[in-house]
Amino acid sequence: MPKPELSSYRPDLARELAARNETSFRYRQVYEHLTHHRGVPFSVATSLPGELREALEALGHSTLGLHSRADDPDGTTKLLLRAVCDKVSLETVIMRYRKRVTVCVSTQAGCSLGCAFCATGSLGLNRSLSAAEIVDQVQHASVLLAEEGRKASNVVYMGMGEPLLNLDAVLLSLRLLHDPKGWGMSARSLSVSTVGIPSGIRRMAREEPQVNLALSLHAADDALRSSLIPANRRYPLREVMRACEDHFALTRRKLFVEYLLLEGVNDSPKQATALADLLKGRVVAVNLIPWNPGWGEFRPSSPEATDAFMNALRSRNVEVSQRESRGASISAACGQLVAGTRPKRPARPQASRPDDARPSGGVTGKPKEIVPPAKSTKRRPPPTRDGR
Repeated sequence: MPKPELSSYRPDLARELAARNETSFRYRQVYEHLTHHRGVPFSVATSLPGELREALEALGHSTLGLHSRADDPDGTTKLLLRAVCDKVSLETVIMRYRKRVTVCVSTQAGCSLGCAFCATGSLGLNRSLSAAEIVDQVQHASVLLAEEGRKASNVVYMGMGEPLLNLDAVLLSLRLLHDPKGWGMSARSLSVSTVGIPSGIRRMAREEPQVNLALSLHAADDALRSSLIPANRRYPLREVMRACEDHFALTRRKLFVEYLLLEGVNDSPKQATALADLLKGRVVAVNLIPWNPGWGEFRPSSPEATDAFMNALRSRNVEVSQRESRGASISAACGQLVAGTRPKRPARPQASRPDDARPSGGVTGKPKEIVPPAKSTKRRPPPTRDGR
């Protein structure tokens, strides 16, 4: 596997140094500049010779350029970034909490999976990002946070794209971020979310056993999950859960299960019981996520349905928490990232409701209007434990 060094992070810079017959000391200097002096142009790196500074500056200290930013009053910032090489757009989200800051990075420009509830999937896949383009999202976030006297404490791979379909770049970016001589983050402060690619889950376990794994589950049976996540037809639940068992056998790390609650689709107490049965005997924590308007004809579950779902899981001794939705006013919440573009495909029909959730008389007429979740007078739940 590639080592976390300049040649793996920025091969273009390494080639420039090689063409100049520079010593290994120079490679280390340039790598240190990128990782320790984040966002600082090479032109002011006075430890490097002037001619070399000019050559490196022409190649750039980042593979991404900042196009725009948007800020939500809740402390969330969305960055629209563009690749220097081809101007491909992607989005990165910064979430500020009282005692931590989480950066949510994208691994692909767009996404090929087409999940029924996610706006990113409506774009299709443009291309996968390089390891440098993943890491440089953290670089841009770090520059912004440094101006506030803060720094990123967690990085979650939960932005645009399916990380395990860009696994080589993702694994290298993880190594770069937790390299003690580079970014110096803890491996346990990094989390990768996937819809469930069995081979990728097993490789993650072998190569990055300390990195958190989060599974985007959203349904406990294949029929419903396939209607929400088409990739489930290729990777059914039995195969995905077996891969998660293998991951735990190698890592002994808790699995974080992400479950998006959709009114009348997957939020009944009966479905909570099915979820508990699926997870029985596993070391897991379920993270319930509110649906954010942006794609698909869905409604978020009501506070009452959410509480009932949580209570049903707790009665079966399943650890569960509820994620607080952040950044919705700037389209930075889960499932809303579209990199400033419009969906290419028409809206899909709503996923089929299970029989026990279908209203009497069936579903007739036009699709239900998407409405925001009702406000609750209850106190906000504590932060979730999935790395965010």
